[in-house]
Amino acid sequence: MQLTKRQKLMLDFIDGFIKGSGYSPTLREIMRALGYKSVSTVAKHVDNLVTAGFLEKQDGEVRSLTLSSEKKEVWWQNLVEGN
Repeated sequence: MQLTKRQKLMLDFIDGFIKGSGYSPTLREIMRALGYKSVSTVAKHVDNLVTAGFLEKQDGEVRSLTLSSEKKEVWWQNLVEGN
């Protein structure tokens, strides 16, 4: 899977949030920070990034997002033009 600019922004935000606070952001915090209008849209994007292997999360946990260790260093190489 190749990342869009919006997906890269989301990964950058999640990574920076975790590094700055020591825990992952909620979907609502991602929504507000990146200007989305719906938590469900953020959830869909997060689920797509989990499916693609860029993020990991624990079901039923609010602050459980982590960057996948295997793709953490190379995801930016897959950036494509788009959204």
